[in-house]
Amino acid sequence: MIPRPDFRDPKVMYCIFFYSNGPVCQICVPKYQTITGSFYTNECLTEVEKLYQNRRPRTGTRGLRVLHDNARPHKTKLVRENLEAMKIVELDHLPYSPDLAPCDFWLFPKLKKHLSGRKFESRAQIGSAIFQYMKGVPTEDDKRFIDWIKG
Repeated sequence: MIPRPDFRDPKVMYCIFFYSNGPVCQICVPKYQTITGSFYTNECLTEVEKLYQNRRPRTGTRGLRVLHDNARPHKTKLVRENLEAMKIVELDHLPYSPDLAPCDFWLFPKLKKHLSGRKFESRAQIGSAIFQYMKGVPTEDDKRFIDWIKG
């Protein structure tokens, strides 16, 4: 399987969460699944909550910050209520780039270049390649990304 060589091929989509020191988790979106507020809340946010309950038993997700892109599923009432219940702070986009998520220019171009031309036998292999790449993203890139978020 080659990552999306033809526009007619189905997408392989992942919801990726990362922290300042690397990836936290990635959730493979099932083939032909539409990402809705319900899917994002029930599958993605629930997974992040479980991971942080294990990593930080005393505080869990309290105090975490998330920067979504402006996709509609991230803006639903259901998602906002769940973020509030989990005590996760949603960061606002900078005023001069309301539709541009940092990953659009910081991560995705590098990830596409890394995966370009490689062949994968399964969606799991693609996921593993993505996760391994993200674990190796240079620290200076992390710092630039964090500085960008802080404004």
